[in-house]
Order: sequence, then structure tokens, then C-alpha cells
Amino acid sequence: MNPVMRQRRNNRRRGFTLVEVIVMVTIVAILGGVVATTMLRQGAEGKAQAARIGANRIRASIQQYLLDQGLSSPSGDFNIEVLRLRPEDGGGRNGPYLNSDDHMFDPWSNPYYVLVPGDKNADYDVISYGEGGQLGGEGPEMDIHQ
Repeated sequence: MNPVMRQRRNNRRRGFTLVEVIVMVTIVAILGGVVATTMLRQGAEGKAQAARIGANRIRASIQQYLLDQGLSSPSGDFNIEVLRLRPEDGGGRNGPYLNSDDHMFDPWSNPYYVLVPGDKNADYDVISYGEGGQLGGEGPEMDIHQ
């Protein structure tokens, strides 16, 4: 085969066909959709786990407050704001029990609530109403009781 014919044949084989480009774009779009969906789901699960940790932190703070006050359980009108007060401001003997106002809010910036008596626990529950901020819901909007 002469060199001119060989050069022409190589020039024709250098690019991608339109079908190859369309197939690659489709594959990349599908993979991108799967990755994005997985990451969003993990982000929601991470916030729910952070809400559980925050509720447990408040529960431990309430337990410490109750011990310091000589109480066995909180009253029905218990307000978690007392956990942020110093003793001279009306808090417990060793208060404040929560270091930051941020600890009073779940990852969705909704306040935690204390339910006395509790649904999950006999004495009280610390509740986050999830992403929706309302009672009930499924998935990321599901209530978290600790």
C-alpha cells in the first residue's frame, strides 16, 4: 500500500462518530444521576443522625439538670431554655448545661422539644420534628424521639 493511501485511511479514523458521542453523553448523564441521588440520600441520613446525637446531648443535659435540682423527672411544662441559664439567672446549680444556643436546634434549624411523659421513654422524650418541622412524616421528615 502506498504512503498516500495509508495517510488518507488514518485521517478518516481519527475522530468519534456522532453515535459514539451520544452514547458517551448518555452514559455520563446516567452515572451523574445515580451519584447525585445517592449523595442526596446520604446527606438526609447524615442530618437525621446529627439530630439523634443532638437529642441525646439534650437528654444528657436534662439528666444532669435533674440530678443537680434533686428531681426525678421534669415537670410537664419543662422548658429546655433553662439548660442555657447560669445559676444566678434561674438555671441549675452547675448550669449552663448546654454550651451554645445552637445545641437547642436540630440540623434543620427547628427547635428540639421535650415531651413529658414520653412516648419512647417513660419519663420524657426529646423530639426533633425532622426536616418538615411538623409532627409526623416519613423519610427525612420523620420525627426523631430520644
